[in-house]
Amino acid sequence: MEIQTRSPFDKIKIVECGEGVSAAFGAKLLADLGAEVIKIEPQSGDLTRRRGPFLDGEPNPEKSGLFIYLNTNKRSVTADLKSVEGRKLLHEVVKDADVLIHNVAPGDRAAWGLDSVELCSAHPQLIVTSISMFGDYGPYASYRGYELTAAHASGWAFLSPGASPYPELPPLKCFGHQADFQGGAHAAMLTFAAYLHRLGSGRGQAIDVSEQECVAAMLEQNFLHYTYAGLQASRLGQRLIGPWFIADCADGKIFVLTVEEAQWQRLVEFMGNPEWANDDLFKGRLARGENNDALKALMSDWLSKWKVQDLYKEAQVRRIPFATINTMAQLYRNEHLRERGFFVPLDQPGVGRLMLPGMPSKYTKTQWALRRPAPRLGEDTEAVIRGERWNRDKSDSQAGKNQESILAKEPTVRKLPLSGVRVLDFTWVWAGPYCTLQLAHLGADVIRVETSKRLCPSRLVGPFPDKQAGVNRAGCFNQYNQGKRSVALDLSKPEAIELAYELVKHADVVTDNFAAGVMERLGLGYEKLRSIKPDLVMISMSAFGQTGPFRGFIGYGPPAAALSGLFFGTGYRDGEPCEIGISYPDPNAGVFGALAVTAALTHRALTGEGQYIDQSQWETVLADMPEGLLEYAMTGREPERKGNHDYIMSPHECYKAAGDSEQWVSIAVGSENEWRALCDEMDRADLADDPRFKTVALRKRNETVLDQIITNWTRVRDRWNTTRVLQSAGVAAFPSMSNKDLAEDPHLHARGYLVQLEHPEVGRRIHAGIPWKMSETPCAVRAAAPLLGADTDAVLTSLLNLNGDQIERLRKAEVLV
Repeated sequence: MEIQTRSPFDKIKIVECGEGVSAAFGAKLLADLGAEVIKIEPQSGDLTRRRGPFLDGEPNPEKSGLFIYLNTNKRSVTADLKSVEGRKLLHEVVKDADVLIHNVAPGDRAAWGLDSVELCSAHPQLIVTSISMFGDYGPYASYRGYELTAAHASGWAFLSPGASPYPELPPLKCFGHQADFQGGAHAAMLTFAAYLHRLGSGRGQAIDVSEQECVAAMLEQNFLHYTYAGLQASRLGQRLIGPWFIADCADGKIFVLTVEEAQWQRLVEFMGNPEWANDDLFKGRLARGENNDALKALMSDWLSKWKVQDLYKEAQVRRIPFATINTMAQLYRNEHLRERGFFVPLDQPGVGRLMLPGMPSKYTKTQWALRRPAPRLGEDTEAVIRGERWNRDKSDSQAGKNQESILAKEPTVRKLPLSGVRVLDFTWVWAGPYCTLQLAHLGADVIRVETSKRLCPSRLVGPFPDKQAGVNRAGCFNQYNQGKRSVALDLSKPEAIELAYELVKHADVVTDNFAAGVMERLGLGYEKLRSIKPDLVMISMSAFGQTGPFRGFIGYGPPAAALSGLFFGTGYRDGEPCEIGISYPDPNAGVFGALAVTAALTHRALTGEGQYIDQSQWETVLADMPEGLLEYAMTGREPERKGNHDYIMSPHECYKAAGDSEQWVSIAVGSENEWRALCDEMDRADLADDPRFKTVALRKRNETVLDQIITNWTRVRDRWNTTRVLQSAGVAAFPSMSNKDLAEDPHLHARGYLVQLEHPEVGRRIHAGIPWKMSETPCAVRAAAPLLGADTDAVLTSLLNLNGDQIERLRKAEVLV
């Protein structure tokens, strides 16, 4: 059954090609907001139709949970794009489309009719968004890759599991297809930005998204430990601060964490002020980090007496950021998610009613809906061949008039997608600044509002160059605030709030990531701000959203990973739940936030309407968890922890390479041709016909033996030698990359991804740059991160017309500090 809703995006026509998760997810994010999507599948069907989970345990291309989640609101056409007829159909469909999204590897595109230059030349209005493992050009552009490849090539897996005591175990991929989801989310964000540019210029363009770069940008301080301090980060060792560990309760597992000293003191009081808590071993969070194991041992008895949900809620009442290690069953039963209506029903033919993860960004104007179920394989092929391609309603003349009147205000050409957009940025720490970093990369003027009275924590944590701390010297702040301006404004002062109101008059977007209700208490809530600027777009990116019983709970990225099921799903085979190495929910929320803002700006360009966006960090992670959630929803089983192994593919592991405990190489085989090529390169052609390994099912059954055979080959070889040899044979192989590897990588340098801009206090340091390329609107990091308050005078003078005497008076009154 198709639900009829209207959206300003229902005029956007999208063609999706390729297979797997990334392109499908990017197109889904646009389709669920109203865009029309025609999905062109191979005649055998998208490979996600074969991945499951399946309702009855039997593979069925119409009953795969992952496919269903990724393909709501789409039509399905089957075609062999390697054939003349298939490519002809593609170009017939594309000629009337606005967007083409695909994830076909660069080396295969010419044969599929998907060369970006040729497509943009033939269809100048078309936005061609391509997602690939390593980008469209550079030394590794032709390399093969799967999710495992991206996890290790990006540097994430090298850091996982965090604080591991097991050097003999390999670096670990996080649960699910997280790199693919990042490729898709970035693609959707950039497609909206490019469409917004096209509204003003009339021109499409080619977009090149690199999954390696998308994830490498998310490594928090880990990348910067090398570029700022010369240190190689590792999954081995200990946490910097404590307590920080997973522990057993009476009926489940809890993630124990305190970030601030006040949180530790509240925890000590909560535990009944045990005598050991006063020991010098635990004075200060760094000392507690050094003695984290002792801390865990001392706390274990107290923790074990609690039921996990009771402990979580009691800790949150005391503003202590504990988190449950949630299972999928617990997530479906969670009262907060239920009250917010996060899980939404879908009636899928042949399957019945499923509860799917919904949209983590709740818009007051833009409509999100599951209007139609995922399509049957090829169900729209004949109609599309007949020319019945798009459902655009040409009779809605009022919509066309409204669009023209709004676009008349747009400049004819923009240098960057968000040129002319101003963002008033009240965010801090990481998730919020990561959102506004993407907007700055896209050309927005981001004005960060901060104060020395309550410094952003990212200005206070290392690494610092030469071990010399300073509010302008922190690598973390300098990484995630590139291209922004800084205004010093103490919002505890009424005059500062009045200045904020004046700045809002000149803003298009306002961002914050405070706890629910903080902006309202400051007098900066959406209702107040939209009375000042009616077409304002405002996004609040809190841990749990603005509504629901957990709305006031304290949250950080690592607890959100525990709450979302990522910890539960990640771990070695038959092992315990593991931490995932980085605070992934923070940058993930930032990308979803930037996606929501670009969608809202496009909505405003088409309708004139501003709006408010309520985003929950927790829910943004759940949107990346369909495999685990639907495994439970469709089978009643929890997902198994498989380490680096895959549910279907084999071999699929990170293998020991020659050298020390940090030398590993990932190998993933996705076809029988790739399997035979691996056997040939190992000089073990006999393995291809070995009865234990003749099919992928047999290789899965005998995976332990197979992994040992491959390890015997890789462990005496250099990881790069293995990579080059296997990639030349068409087998996906890549080292597990450290921060040092990334900073020195010739491919990332060749693509201009690594940037070194002069900074007044730290000089030239390597930072992660922009993980995409845009042909018509080439993005670049335009400035190093700002010094605290460096742009205060310039902003107040240029936007508010204040003179020097007025600014000096405000500074003396400690409004501008």
